[in-house]
Amino acid sequence: MTMAWRIFAASWKHFARNLWIGLATVVVFTMALLSVNVLLGANAIAERVVALLEERIDVTVTFNPGTPEGVLNQARFYIASLDQTERAELVSAEQALEEFKKRNANNPKILEALTELSGNPLGAQLIIKAKHPDDYPFLLDVVRGPQYSSFVRTSSYDDHKTAIAQIQQIGSQVRLFASGLVVVFILFGLLAAFNAIRVAIYTQREEIAIMRLVGASSSFIRMPFVLEGVWIALLASMLTFGFVVIGIEILDPRLTFLFDGMDTGLKSFFEMNALSLILIQAGGLSALSAAVSWIAVGRYIKR
Repeated sequence: MTMAWRIFAASWKHFARNLWIGLATVVVFTMALLSVNVLLGANAIAERVVALLEERIDVTVTFNPGTPEGVLNQARFYIASLDQTERAELVSAEQALEEFKKRNANNPKILEALTELSGNPLGAQLIIKAKHPDDYPFLLDVVRGPQYSSFVRTSSYDDHKTAIAQIQQIGSQVRLFASGLVVVFILFGLLAAFNAIRVAIYTQREEIAIMRLVGASSSFIRMPFVLEGVWIALLASMLTFGFVVIGIEILDPRLTFLFDGMDTGLKSFFEMNALSLILIQAGGLSALSAAVSWIAVGRYIKR
């Protein structure tokens, strides 16, 4: 117990002795962790944007006027029963005509042309919402199959096809880019912080040599520096956690209006993953800092 207390006290003594170097290291660690969390937050927002855009995409299948109601209901029930379908809504020809009139309420020429027609020129519509954008080609193939092809006039999938592909591409690129930046920031941040720790150890190389001469064990010499690296990592993690909480509270309400009052994905991401993020970042940084401190001190012990 006495030995453990001496090591613990010595670790804080080393930190106080090299206070400015220690604080600089804390700042470097904090900047590295903040960079990681900023990129994670940006990735969460980007994923939310992509998800919202995907949610707003659906496909409208327009049937020929006069298509029997039995065929329409059968098509709706069949499409709705498929695992790839999230929702299938049937709009009658009358409802389609009313919606068309509303959309063109400011265009008197179109409305006048409708009054000259003897009947309803529009057919019923089947609005299909797939569970995933990749499912639309399959669902369209089903609707265009031999059973319904003679009744189908058009579908809006071709209009949405490019948008769907672009959304998927944007989502993939954002995830890949964010992941790459996270790795880069972690590497550079750790390298800079590790060099700072090595500088702190270098300033006490003579003390290490003296301790070695008087018979101190390697573990007794190493452990205070190892613990010092752990304290620095934990302090940086605590500062990062505070900055992240403050940043989320400031940014999230300001971003809400861009999402029409809906969840931005930022706050929910950190709330759902708070424990794992803290354990991974604080634990990982502490372990790496301790390992580098152990290795760095070893260089001077062997001299």
